[in-house]
Amino acid sequence: MDYLELKDNESLKEYKLRLFRNKKEYNLTSKEIAYYINKASNANSDESVYRKWFKSYQEGFEDGLNTNKDTYNDSIKLNQIEFEKEKIKFYDQRNAYNKLIREQARKDENLNLLLNAISNLTPYQSNENRYEDIVTNSDNDLLIGLNDIHYGADINNYWNCYNSDIAFKRLKLYLSKILKIKDIHNSENCYVCANGDLISGNIHPRIAITNREDVIQQVMGVSELIAWFLSELSKEFNNVYFAVVAGNHSRISKKDEAPIYERLDDLIPWYIKARLGNVNNVKVIDCEIDGTLNLVNIRGKNYLNVHGDYDGFNTVQKVTSMIDKPVYCIHFGHLHHNSTNYIQNYKVIMSGSLMGMDDYCVSKRIFGKAQQLVCVCTEDGIISTYDVDLQV
Repeated sequence: MDYLELKDNESLKEYKLRLFRNKKEYNLTSKEIAYYINKASNANSDESVYRKWFKSYQEGFEDGLNTNKDTYNDSIKLNQIEFEKEKIKFYDQRNAYNKLIREQARKDENLNLLLNAISNLTPYQSNENRYEDIVTNSDNDLLIGLNDIHYGADINNYWNCYNSDIAFKRLKLYLSKILKIKDIHNSENCYVCANGDLISGNIHPRIAITNREDVIQQVMGVSELIAWFLSELSKEFNNVYFAVVAGNHSRISKKDEAPIYERLDDLIPWYIKARLGNVNNVKVIDCEIDGTLNLVNIRGKNYLNVHGDYDGFNTVQKVTSMIDKPVYCIHFGHLHHNSTNYIQNYKVIMSGSLMGMDDYCVSKRIFGKAQQLVCVCTEDGIISTYDVDLQV
């Protein structure tokens, strides 16, 4: 039986393994296997030697197979985990991309609506019929705060009632009090500084619930309100200057997602220019630095207008160091109350809010009434301030 002999191309180890692994098929006993192995190797070992050798070898071989199998299974599991992770990443990226596209589409649609409305505006008539007693030569101008109008908010609580109609009534009251201050000081020009949060916006659900208009209606509504206000002032002052900085309530996106310069307050100067293009003594002071900072020069001194969401009393030195011109005064909004102070040799003023207390103020136990700040400015700086209360 040739198949029981050592083959020409077979090693002795392979031969021994073949005999033991085919023991039943070859109908061999361990002694017979030992006979053939001794014959092929010219040895004289007992069958127990070969039998124990094969047993040890086979156990090691099977352990190796099991180890490789476990390793293979572990590798399969790891690959499945990595695949699932990548699949989740892909779905997250796709969802985020689709969300971005939807939000951008809504923004583009809203902005197009606003730009179309601006392009179709009818400008105010020229103010050639201004009052003859306008002061043309004086030693002072007025800085008029117009902060935190929050147009579009609808508030009705124990401390305050406010909506778009009341905003107009308060602005009319503000105008009448400004003219009294103007008459007292014989003021020549006025600088209306609107330091943000001119609209209520839609920055979180609580505000969205209390809004009466959507954000585009808010921008158009407050722009028309300010245009009327500036037009009325133009009849009383030699020149009316208007400056705007953006506030946090006009963000288009969520706080962590919104670019710093993407705010709806920036559209209001466009509206004012289109609406008051024929009113020659109303001039819009564009933001030459960026939308969060506006530098206004009054009688030779620089007044830096900011909203206050990026700046505060503890950052006066930082924000003034960003300006390449000497700053005399920093004008804040944001905190809804009037104040005047000196910090690090800078005059610091804060104008209040046309709105007054909303539900957020109630929840935070922040009490304050609607008010704005008017400053009388000469070449020496601010010589007088007026807290103008508007909630009566």
